[in-house]
Amino acid sequence: MEITAWREWESVSTLRENNAELAELVSGFSNTDPPSEYKLIWKDVSMQVQLHKARSHGLNKEQTYRCFENLIKRPYFLCQIADSFNCKTFLEVGTAEGLQHYTFAEYAKNNDGHVWTCDPRDVRNYEYSKKYEQETTFHMGTSHSLTERLLSEDQKIDFFYIDGDHQQGMVLQDVENLSKIQSENPVWVFDDFDDRFGCYHDIKHLCLTNTDFAVYRVGDAASGNPNHQAVIVGKL
Repeated sequence: MEITAWREWESVSTLRENNAELAELVSGFSNTDPPSEYKLIWKDVSMQVQLHKARSHGLNKEQTYRCFENLIKRPYFLCQIADSFNCKTFLEVGTAEGLQHYTFAEYAKNNDGHVWTCDPRDVRNYEYSKKYEQETTFHMGTSHSLTERLLSEDQKIDFFYIDGDHQQGMVLQDVENLSKIQSENPVWVFDDFDDRFGCYHDIKHLCLTNTDFAVYRVGDAASGNPNHQAVIVGKL
């Protein structure tokens, strides 16, 4: 299967029959309805950042509203995927302000789980870092140094969310690092699977070399550009 642009991936899925629940989830993203506590995380942590981005890209009020309708669903949607696989341990590459990190933490709080995240800089929302202090571990560094840390603790990860360096080659490097700490049946989600990013080529390679994956659209980014994610089930 040779695919050259994200548009051709719009509804691509090779999920096996035993992943029917996930297949139903990714086909029904628009029906996602986050509980109020998850919406509040998005409002407190991400809304001002996204408003600034929308304005800087010239989106009008109506375009911004349509964009935000989907952006507010995306973090909780990943928790639904995690829940369908009974994931307890999470690792994120690319913390930024902490939207996805704290969303995972809210889920982990109620499911006896824990979330690790790494970023070369710390710009997390301070109030939420205190709120979820017990459920989260922030590592200032890369996937390589965080992997070494977790290897020394004999820690395995069930759910990986990769949203770090978007240059070509860097996602493959993250996967090479993190594969050392994956659990027996991990879930990998890759953000920004869109051909305007260098990481598109890495994610495409990973999909084409694995038999259990799906690509789905999660609306538009605040830049007005389309936003797709890819989920791969199983060890990489």
